[in-house]
Amino acid sequence: MPIANSYLRCAPCLVALLALVGGCAMAPATVAGETPHSTKVAAAAAVAPPSPNEQTQYHILAGEVAAGRQQPHVAAEEFLAALDTQPDKDLAARATTLAVQSEDPELALTAARRWLALDSTSLEAREVIVRLALHQGLDEELFAQCDRIIKDHPGGQDDGFHHVALLMSGEPGKAAEALAMMNRLVAAYPKEPGGYRALSLLAQRYNQPQLAEDAARNALKLQPGSKESTLLLIGALVKQGKIGEADPLMDGVTHNNPDATELRLKYAQLLLESDQRVHGREQLERLLKAEPDNADARYLLGLLALDEHKPDEAQAQFEILAKKGGRQSEAQYYLGRVAEYRHDPAAALAHYEKVGNGSQGLDAVIRRAVMLGKLGRLDEAQALLEELATQLPQMNDRFVLTEGDILLDAGATDKAIAVYTDALASTPDNADLLYARSLVYERSGRIPLAEADLRQILVKSPDDARTLNALGYMLTVHGNNLAEAQQLIDRALVLTPDEPAVIDSAGWLRFRQGHPQDALPLLQKAYAQFPDAEIAAHLGEVLWSLGNKDEARALLARASHDDPDNAVLRDTVKRIAP
Repeated sequence: MPIANSYLRCAPCLVALLALVGGCAMAPATVAGETPHSTKVAAAAAVAPPSPNEQTQYHILAGEVAAGRQQPHVAAEEFLAALDTQPDKDLAARATTLAVQSEDPELALTAARRWLALDSTSLEAREVIVRLALHQGLDEELFAQCDRIIKDHPGGQDDGFHHVALLMSGEPGKAAEALAMMNRLVAAYPKEPGGYRALSLLAQRYNQPQLAEDAARNALKLQPGSKESTLLLIGALVKQGKIGEADPLMDGVTHNNPDATELRLKYAQLLLESDQRVHGREQLERLLKAEPDNADARYLLGLLALDEHKPDEAQAQFEILAKKGGRQSEAQYYLGRVAEYRHDPAAALAHYEKVGNGSQGLDAVIRRAVMLGKLGRLDEAQALLEELATQLPQMNDRFVLTEGDILLDAGATDKAIAVYTDALASTPDNADLLYARSLVYERSGRIPLAEADLRQILVKSPDDARTLNALGYMLTVHGNNLAEAQQLIDRALVLTPDEPAVIDSAGWLRFRQGHPQDALPLLQKAYAQFPDAEIAAHLGEVLWSLGNKDEARALLARASHDDPDNAVLRDTVKRIAP
């Protein structure tokens, strides 16, 4: 019986051992007539050292107790101590798991090495050592373990290389080291195409498309016509925008291929993920032309149209899906989003009520509450959120934030502040709740309180880009300290250079500083990335100030049509272009 599984059956010896260790074993009192010799014998017996088996059982019990108390570091140390007297691979595996959970890399590496020493065939032990050795820069140990995985993999060397690539792909901060090690491994197996495929895969994971392309081409030289190598090459070409080279390769892979539909769909997804929208759309439309009932292609086209702010196109695709196919619930959810885009909360609510328990199920219920709020049915909205909080208490913060948004949207700012303040009583440094309350304070004109909440976040998180931008924008709009506003917004821009909200803040700050020409390109960039009503208001005002009044009027008219209820936009139109 493995020692790791037998300790509970040795209760009597454990009780005695714990008494010894805890100092509870008492020598019997001397009675009349007892000789000094017998007293010495009794004392010697009382302090006799525990046997190896008792030591093992003690450390195992202590380890299990620590694990039960959520003390993985202590538990791992106890199990490692047990291994000193009873080598056992299951015990070593348990110690390794707990050491990894404790986030102590040295302890985890020690445990994994002990595990591998006891079970030289353990792929799991080697996996742990590979990840830790990569993280700690132990190149020779990393090479040795990767080499053994490649040689001993049950699927062969090709699968071994693939396994190693996946193991080394999860450390973004170690991209250079991982790629260097894979190059070294490939050099050790120069005739193995799987090595070059693994290098190509790893290079793509670490955003090195040219290296990925070169490796895939080398794999094809060793194994001409390989579908896997060709797909890796296609992926590398797409990442570099070489669509003219990728398209004919994909045509070749899908020709007379029973998996052509799946491959074509994945190719379209790859194109969309690489921001090759035109080509991705072409692939999806081509697929739908051949297979009009392909729900996945139609679904992606609907999402693409929605993302491009084309509600008519999106609605057409999702209405077809809602009538048939395997994505009916998802289609109803996105029809609800389309209705929201059109500012039709009643229609949106009707669609959300038809969403099942799939991936959008929870969000659909939350959106139902939001729509109820927009329809003035606040009591129903709050009751729905309270029911969710009862069912999912671990997500209470999300429901509180939603309730606050609903109340703010309804103009009930005092109630929204009360909701956030009640929630902050138990978590006073919750950044999301503080941020949300600051927005309500700002909306209700209590600017000092809004600033205080944002500054409280920055005390603990000085590089919170969202908060830096919000405070900088607030100072730009409501205060006179434009110098501090610039420091805050510039810092946010360094941290998130492509965030439209931050770019908009930077542009509006330049305008407030009296530099409309500098503001214009920033606001144009922000609006191109995210055509929001407030950004449109800023851009329209800058265009107006520069004398481009016709362009400003046209922009503000479009934005007002899309979002007629935006307060900032309404104020801007009323002020400069009535």
